[in-house]
Amino acid sequence: MKSKLLFVLFFLYTFSISAKEGMWLPFLLEKLNEKEMKAMGMKISARDIYDINQGSLKDAVVLFGGGCTGEVISDKGLVLTNHHCGYGTVQGLSSLENNYLTNGFWAKNQQEELPCPGLSVTFIVNIIDVTADVLEGTSKINNLDERAKAIAKNIEAIEKEYQKNTGYTSQIKSFFYENEYYLFLLEKFNDVRLVGFPPNGIGKFGGDTDNWAWPRHTGDFGLFRIYANQSNKPANYSKENIPYIPKKSFKINIKGLKENDFTMVYGFPGRTNEYLTSDGVAETMSILDPARIKLREARLNIMEESMKSSEAIFIQYASKQAGIANYYKKWKGELFGLEVNNAIEKKKIEEKQFQQWVLSDNQRKEKYQHLLSDISTIYKQQQNQILLNEYINESIWASELLRKGSILSRMLTAVDTVKHQDSLKKYLNELQFFQKSVHLETDYKIAKRLFEYFNQDIFNQSILDKNDSHYISDVNLQSIYKTSFVSSTEKLEKLIQVQNKSDFKTLILQDNAYQTFHFFDSVQKANLVILKQNTIRLNTLYATYINGLKEFHVNKKFYPDANSTLRVTYGKVEGVAASDGIKYTYYTTLDGAVRKANPQTEEFNMPAKLMNLYQQKDYGNYSIIDERGNKTVPIAFLASNHTTGGNSGSPVINANGELIGTNFDRIWEGTMSDILFDPTLCRNISLDIRYTLFIIEKFGGAKWIIDELKIVK
Repeated sequence: MKSKLLFVLFFLYTFSISAKEGMWLPFLLEKLNEKEMKAMGMKISARDIYDINQGSLKDAVVLFGGGCTGEVISDKGLVLTNHHCGYGTVQGLSSLENNYLTNGFWAKNQQEELPCPGLSVTFIVNIIDVTADVLEGTSKINNLDERAKAIAKNIEAIEKEYQKNTGYTSQIKSFFYENEYYLFLLEKFNDVRLVGFPPNGIGKFGGDTDNWAWPRHTGDFGLFRIYANQSNKPANYSKENIPYIPKKSFKINIKGLKENDFTMVYGFPGRTNEYLTSDGVAETMSILDPARIKLREARLNIMEESMKSSEAIFIQYASKQAGIANYYKKWKGELFGLEVNNAIEKKKIEEKQFQQWVLSDNQRKEKYQHLLSDISTIYKQQQNQILLNEYINESIWASELLRKGSILSRMLTAVDTVKHQDSLKKYLNELQFFQKSVHLETDYKIAKRLFEYFNQDIFNQSILDKNDSHYISDVNLQSIYKTSFVSSTEKLEKLIQVQNKSDFKTLILQDNAYQTFHFFDSVQKANLVILKQNTIRLNTLYATYINGLKEFHVNKKFYPDANSTLRVTYGKVEGVAASDGIKYTYYTTLDGAVRKANPQTEEFNMPAKLMNLYQQKDYGNYSIIDERGNKTVPIAFLASNHTTGGNSGSPVINANGELIGTNFDRIWEGTMSDILFDPTLCRNISLDIRYTLFIIEKFGGAKWIIDELKIVK
């Protein structure tokens, strides 16, 4: 009876991971997904989505910065992305006199657009299968390290060859645990300028309270523009540059949407681990997520208290706090979702069925019999190393000042080089920039609290030798913050003035920040050597496991884990029964935001101008009549697209290939979708394009931007 029950549970599990699950490579849609997508309501073709011979939707999707997505929405290079994706850039442009975070920014014309140093957007020109070339000459190499070196050498040669022949940057990524390799030809633009950015009272409305949550009323968008040279090619910033003319830009549909409408998300999802075994899931649930949650919670409590004390500290930490809090809450939701969905048990069911299938055939036994037990052994062996690595990342390196011990380490390395004097000025500039972005008293409080946790959970558990615990003592910590050469630019300048190289080296070697940085840097590097070896072994085993699963589920379509490459995911507009007795509708409105508004709390402090627009019902072309008969503006909607970090800013596209929204989040209860996708619970949250346009036109007063768009009414 038990085996029958397991089979039924397994059948239900595998049946559930159907239509809406998956992050698919766009150039394979025609082969794998087009038929299903059209059955779900899509009216365009796979070639409309991805085509290298003519402009397609892929040419309107960009990698925004290093970890978000954006979409081109005009023929003058206008890019729409999330507010939180541009937040760090806008923080860098802000000052006490021009606080664009609090007050927002709206250019009145192209001449007023602000250059964004360091910001780039990247287009995908082509995706090419290079698996055979990458693996050439590796089939007879049994040593895993040697095989990895041979593959790396092949990759380097192939990338150089394509770059030479095409003129585009080339990048090869592995898929299915290095079973397959694809080369991406990239076109990167470095002249990107700020066009429009709503204030925090809109773009961060709801703050951490509403992050990863539904109902949601966050106007999470920002507008930027790509500039190119006179030949429409990438160029560094210049006043002579002109707006980029794209191969394709999105039409914007403001007709609205309804439940069960087809939706598609196009973007650069960061990382998922959908094929983890039960032991891999257990590592996340018992080691990784609990450690991260504990340490980030302590860090956030101290940081947020300091941010309340002054506007200057708030500006210094706004972007940092948002980034830290984002994943803190994500990991809490992930842990919750995995527990509620019995993720480990579901994985064990699949493994049991797989193993029974393996043992029923001698050829399969030869290939796969010991596979799962070998994977399990590695996970059990590396538990201490995994915990140590997380604690170094989340507690030791949480001290921003201690991380600057790397300056002293680099100075020590460079002292005997010809360009020693030139490098000293560079390091001084680096420290000067650092001091503008950190409040040392806050940084010290964070370090003190987290070092206590490190002592408790690492040194006291004998994961590291307790004799080395003096490095995290408060006596040493106070010395670092008061006397280290990196604790102020004045102290570093005094060090730089030391002409005798021997004395210069001695002073660095005696510096507490250098000593502590060097100790933990060395510990982590040694630890990572072990983890890297384990990763190589695990990847090899998982590659075999994936092949086995493909044999086992012969009729199932498999998609590779996310790895920051261009993907398409599809589903439909739909609400969700998030928990027992609670069922959410699929959209939210400005009325709901007004009900949440509270001028006494920063997170829900709605701008007076927006409140006035609400009171006057001045909604322009962007209003709807809600289910209660009220005239209002839609803000956000839910859909069942399989998304993750990196999909922030991704275009949400309707059946006709038109833009209806911008993806910005997932619901808290479904963040386990990076490991286990449940179509009944996992929902992505998107900003309705009508709210975006309403804010641009009515709140921002930037009708000139609206006039630039191709709007379908």
